[in-house]
Amino acid sequence: MSRNIIIFIFFFTSCFVKHKERGTPENFINHVIADASIYSRDSVAILADLYFKMKNHTASFTNPEYFDSTVLFIDTIIYDSSLDKIAVFLVAQNPTCRNPNSRSKLPYYYNANCYLGKRLKKDSSTFDLKCLCGYSEINFNDYESALDALEEDFFLELATLLDEKNQPVYKYNVNDRRFWESPTGWKRIFK
Repeated sequence: MSRNIIIFIFFFTSCFVKHKERGTPENFINHVIADASIYSRDSVAILADLYFKMKNHTASFTNPEYFDSTVLFIDTIIYDSSLDKIAVFLVAQNPTCRNPNSRSKLPYYYNANCYLGKRLKKDSSTFDLKCLCGYSEINFNDYESALDALEEDFFLELATLLDEKNQPVYKYNVNDRRFWESPTGWKRIFK
């Protein structure tokens, strides 16, 4: 019996250590918090831009499932220390009838994406936004599940992605303060 307990403890701790390796080390977690008025103003401007992209079926909205009944939610805006570089977690809610592959009886399904952006002018809320659409979350039954998947991809998995030469594509997760200055982070998208 004690042997089984030791095996269980070994299995549990090895899974925990492996999980921890994917995440951002505690001393590098980005703790930048924007003033509530800046966050609110930026959210409104970003949503307006994303609704415009959706109306024109650009960025992450090329699929015809997106239309005027789609509701967009900004769940999170992560800022760098200058407040001029951002990562935006966006969740889109669509009526299930718009999804040709769904057999769900639920009224809505949810997709999620992460956008990176840069403020175009100091003290403005105008951003150049670029979707990291290669890592989209699609066809979730509820908002929370879509967001959980997005957080896992961008807080845990992004740093583990390798290119064809077995080199890190991004090297850091978006909640890592090193992400904003790294040539394999935010600067990979905004050169």
